[in-house]
Amino acid sequence: MKNNIFVFSPGVKSIRAIENYTDKICENLFINDTYYGNILMCLTEINDLLGRDNTDCNFELYYKTDFKVLTFIIKPIENKTIKRQKTKITLDVSMIQTDLILSLSDNFNVIDNSIVIDFKIGALHKSIYEERLKHLKKYFNKFAGVIERHDHI
Repeated sequence: MKNNIFVFSPGVKSIRAIENYTDKICENLFINDTYYGNILMCLTEINDLLGRDNTDCNFELYYKTDFKVLTFIIKPIENKTIKRQKTKITLDVSMIQTDLILSLSDNFNVIDNSIVIDFKIGALHKSIYEERLKHLKKYFNKFAGVIERHDHI
């Protein structure tokens, strides 16, 4: 990581490096555990989704923050085009679902051929937590089968 820029080739081999990158950012910015989990899940999901394209394209991942909003930017280093259509991204011709990222982040978009993900890190209110928990349960019920119910959640 140089100047907060992390270069990765999407796929399984990059997961641990993305986890380390997220750990350092969250530790340096004193980001709470709930947002840490959301950030890590979004970045690893982007890695997984981009890795499904099976191209040799490398990506730059970097962040910027005003300590209210933490923004991650992921852009291809090679000449690849990323487009967003409703809740999908197109990397060349591959269609990528982004439901999980939309439910865990505060903003998700593709701008100037870069994936942009925002997290409002200033505070995490209980209502936001409960809304995100509801979205996560809905997502996992939809895509991963029925989730075991826990009364303490």
